[in-house]
Amino acid sequence: MKKIVQIAMILFLVFVKIDTLYAQSKIRGSVIDANGKPIIAATVLLLNSADSVLVKGTIANNSGNYSFDNIAAGKYFITSSYVGFSPVSTTLFQVLSNNETIDQDVLKLEPVPSALTNVTVTAKRPLYEQKSDRLVINVESSITSSGNTALEVLERSPGVSVNRQNNTIAILGKDGVNVMINGKLSYMPASAIVQMLDGMSAGNIEKIELITTPPANLDAEGKAGYINIVLKQNDNIGTNGSFSGTLGYGKGWVTGANLNFNHRKGKANIYEDFSYSRTRSLFTSSGYTRISNSGNIYETYTHNDRTDTVRFHNARLGMDYQFSSRTVLGILFTSNGRWFRQAEHTTSSFYKNSNPDTLFTGTNTELNNWQDYSINLNLQHNLAKGDNIFFNVSYLHYKNNQPFNYYSQYYNKAGTFIYDETTRNGKLTPLNFWISGLDYSKKLSEKINLDAGIKGTIADFTNELNFERLVQGNWAKDASLSSIYTLKENYSAAYISLSVVANEKTTLKGGLRYEYTNTNLGSESQKNIVDRHYGKLFPNFSLSHKLNEKNTVNFSYSMRITRPKFNDLAPFTYYVNRNFLLTGNSGLQPAIAHAISAGYTFKKYFLQVSFTKEDDATAFFQPTVDSAANKTIAKPENLVNQKLVSAVLSVPVTVAKWWSMQYNITGTWQQVNALYKNEQVKIEQKNININMRQVFTLPKNFSIELSGFYQSKQLNGITVFKSLGTLDFGLRKKLGAKDAINFSVNNLLNSMDFRGNNNLPEQNLVGDSRLRFSWRTFKATYTRSFGKDKLKRIRNRATGSEDEKSRIQY
Repeated sequence: MKKIVQIAMILFLVFVKIDTLYAQSKIRGSVIDANGKPIIAATVLLLNSADSVLVKGTIANNSGNYSFDNIAAGKYFITSSYVGFSPVSTTLFQVLSNNETIDQDVLKLEPVPSALTNVTVTAKRPLYEQKSDRLVINVESSITSSGNTALEVLERSPGVSVNRQNNTIAILGKDGVNVMINGKLSYMPASAIVQMLDGMSAGNIEKIELITTPPANLDAEGKAGYINIVLKQNDNIGTNGSFSGTLGYGKGWVTGANLNFNHRKGKANIYEDFSYSRTRSLFTSSGYTRISNSGNIYETYTHNDRTDTVRFHNARLGMDYQFSSRTVLGILFTSNGRWFRQAEHTTSSFYKNSNPDTLFTGTNTELNNWQDYSINLNLQHNLAKGDNIFFNVSYLHYKNNQPFNYYSQYYNKAGTFIYDETTRNGKLTPLNFWISGLDYSKKLSEKINLDAGIKGTIADFTNELNFERLVQGNWAKDASLSSIYTLKENYSAAYISLSVVANEKTTLKGGLRYEYTNTNLGSESQKNIVDRHYGKLFPNFSLSHKLNEKNTVNFSYSMRITRPKFNDLAPFTYYVNRNFLLTGNSGLQPAIAHAISAGYTFKKYFLQVSFTKEDDATAFFQPTVDSAANKTIAKPENLVNQKLVSAVLSVPVTVAKWWSMQYNITGTWQQVNALYKNEQVKIEQKNININMRQVFTLPKNFSIELSGFYQSKQLNGITVFKSLGTLDFGLRKKLGAKDAINFSVNNLLNSMDFRGNNNLPEQNLVGDSRLRFSWRTFKATYTRSFGKDKLKRIRNRATGSEDEKSRIQY
């Protein structure tokens, strides 16, 4: 880890020129109109001459005068503007030394000619924006994101790693991420969320927020924080919106469409967005396991070829009605659906002491249908200036239907048919959530804000698992592999937080959140398999201090909890072959994590270092060998603890006006401490992730983007995943003010292979796997916006169900 930090610091110093700090020079001047009268409240900006980056901003006083204090040595220019006047700028000037006072010439603003009063000004956001508690990814600013899914965008985001084999998402090496859609938490299990995001079109996404230090008003669930996906919405008066369509081909056709509109008139605002996608692709995998038993070595080689077809829809329909200037009532309905079909052919070769023993072939089909809907009612009321109260209640319903059909044939080592077997496995899981919350915010003074609130959640589900064999033309249920699990859970929370502006350079935030949880899981044959009742206090604290206009430091601490996912407690069963299966674990315990981080920002560059220790960390699909039965069972397990050190460096580079680059480098050190069959296991791994983006702005409204990432080896529990990466290409042509067409090639090098291995022979645990989820894909996307462009501020709203959906799995 020391080497990673050293490399990061060297790279940082190469790209960043440390300017002179703490200069005390002063710049002053005045703003007048054509008649020589002062323009009160005119905007005045001090800009860096090299890159036009804002250094300081102010407004002219009642005499039209302005001043900038504490200005470092360098070259600058000043620009001023005011409504109804044309902007004006000074010539370049230079600040040479400290304690210098520079008087600027008078800035005279001329009135805008009447023919130019209706001017539309557009600005392009940067792809990445670093804030005190989060990193913002402006998806609309990326060409290669066009036609992609939300999951593909996340895979290419700085500090984010997606493990498609285990259906997990990690930030800065930490999994246990909560996913929110427009500030509303998804209560689906992790695997469900990964699959949902793999069907959600990036064309319907405005931005993605990676919230690494969540405030106290968000649940303490998840050690890595939150990913908030903000869907496109507009605040225009009248009726307006946009639509897009995508057509592509990889190892199958990729199609998608998005539509969103907003209608605002009088006191009512109605908004809707809908997206649909269909993909057909190939999935291939191979695996190897070796088990030692009574002096014999049993080896299994497996290869799978599968065709997947996935249809996905995402829909929202909502309305806000403003009863008065203080009171707004909102209602929101959402629906998601995912229909997954797969046809798979499996071949397994079994060896005993390096000699062929048995050959297995299987033809399997699977349906995995997820459907959900939710309804939210919320009320916001402003009690007084700076005092707001927000109440909301939500109901969410999910239903998962997942039947498997297996047809297996066995042959001896000479290739002679022995017997065949037909089985089927069904899983039906309905889930229900009721969530309500009350939040209150008060401005105690100009520099202190108070937030407080309470929240309650009630959840239940039934997980029905049936396994049957076809015996002489009749289906016979296997009771040992069939079960019905029921879970009831409720938890309540209360929080209080303060935000304090200590001075113009220092901001502090701190909060306490208390949560109490009741969980009961049982089955038809056994009650109270899990019966837990526990309460925890979760503190968080952050500090941001601006050294000067270019340099900022921050520090944060938080304590988090990761509760077991619902589907992992009431397990599914998936058979790869007779010797390997995936299942859940009803004995999972919640994990507690403590995390501290420190960051430094210089202009547009930032460096962040963090340390996390998580007790009872959950690792997904950890293999356990039953040598007597010659079987490997993979299921989620609690580790003793997991330690993680990470360093993130972000370096934007402007080569020329038409060529810009962004590099994001994440280095991590992981240590896993686990018990495997009552024996201590310790594994350490260093990892580096490099994320790159280059944008070329060309004449005639053309632009090109080249992006990609590289991920070195990393740990998932006691499993080591090998390196992987990808390279993407995008071309955009703006056809007019409201039309654009994008062409992109994703996974250009066909390099997105997931390869994991276990090499612990002393624990009789040896094996590896290789999976390919994505292929080189060509896509074309057409986008058009429609409607009026007159703007009005949209209501900033949340639904209160931001924290539960991450515990449901598609």
